[in-house]
Amino acid sequence: MVVLALVWPQVFKSVWAKGLSPQVESMAFKLNQAIPCLLIFFCAPLLGQLAEMGGQRLRVLRLTVIGGAILTALMGWVQPGDVWSASALYGGATMAYFAAGTFYDSMIVDCAPPERRHVLSGVAFALGFLAGILILAALYFQVFAGNRLYLVFPAAGLWWLIFALPLLLRPDPRPPVAQDPSVTFGMRFKAAVQGVKGTAQEIWKDRRVRWFLLGYILYIDGVHAVKTSAAHFGAVLGFDQADLIKAFLVVQLIGIPAALLFGWLGSRWGARRVMSFGLGIYVLITLAGSQIKPGEVTLVGLTFPSVWLIAIGVGCVQGGIQALSRSYFAEIIPAGREISYFGFYSMMGKFAAFIGPLLGLTAGAIFGQASDPTSAERAGFASFALLFVAGLILLYQSKEET
Repeated sequence: MVVLALVWPQVFKSVWAKGLSPQVESMAFKLNQAIPCLLIFFCAPLLGQLAEMGGQRLRVLRLTVIGGAILTALMGWVQPGDVWSASALYGGATMAYFAAGTFYDSMIVDCAPPERRHVLSGVAFALGFLAGILILAALYFQVFAGNRLYLVFPAAGLWWLIFALPLLLRPDPRPPVAQDPSVTFGMRFKAAVQGVKGTAQEIWKDRRVRWFLLGYILYIDGVHAVKTSAAHFGAVLGFDQADLIKAFLVVQLIGIPAALLFGWLGSRWGARRVMSFGLGIYVLITLAGSQIKPGEVTLVGLTFPSVWLIAIGVGCVQGGIQALSRSYFAEIIPAGREISYFGFYSMMGKFAAFIGPLLGLTAGAIFGQASDPTSAERAGFASFALLFVAGLILLYQSKEET
């Protein structure tokens, strides 16, 4: 959260891309968001298939977490103006992070029975928000002030690795499959490609899974785009770093009870219904947020920076939608095929993350005005509402037939 959504956008704009024109910097930033997602889009299903065939899920998870943590830490040594090195390290770390999520998400079926998965997924996201509060507090109290800001990246890499250790050191409930020594890697790779093709055909024939994934592509893109663009959007509008850190802290504080509430409501009312409510809130966030101006607002007797309005809305729905998407997908896929199916789940999410920045870039190019340097970013932020509306329509198609 710290690297993707808060520190990276600000350091990229003010340090690594310093000297670039606003238009070039905005384009470079969006390409840095999009390219790693596009690459992992092609890799995720194949990684899932290879891991399922060989029972190597935990081993691959270890490699991606350790590799991603190292690449994240190395960003702390990139020099000002070195936009190429920063982009390469960020791209590699982001790909590792997304790949690790493929295997991590599939483990939900081994950690709880079906009736408890919505609640468990909500608890997991709530704990993530709790961790975010601790890191944001360190940023707010300027533990990483001045030149020490670079220490955020080694600290984030170390944080990621340390808190992953309990998972990485535990035995995999699905032990590795004994490998025939006569089968070469090339043969396994070819079999994995065929397996990906077969899984894709199975998914397309399953109406509920098909419609859910098509909707998920769009709405999770909006979630990702809002999360990773918010700090950059706020900086372009003129909010200072302290206001943005406070806004992210608001997201985390509200996100803890909201994720827990979404998990509980999902188990009571059904995940799809609760997710639909959250997507409607996101439509309002993106449309209203695109018109926000720096300054303070007063609401129910409280005065606070206007950017908090976006933060409050995002905090109410972000973690809950992500949590219920994961547990709902686990609910509708065939038992025993979780790793391969979650490879496609991850693929769809990353394809969505590739669409979002390009949609924002296109909207900014069409509706941006030379007389208003913030107009391109405002148009791009508002365009994300289209993703939530289309995703909501497709999600509705995934309901169980009666």
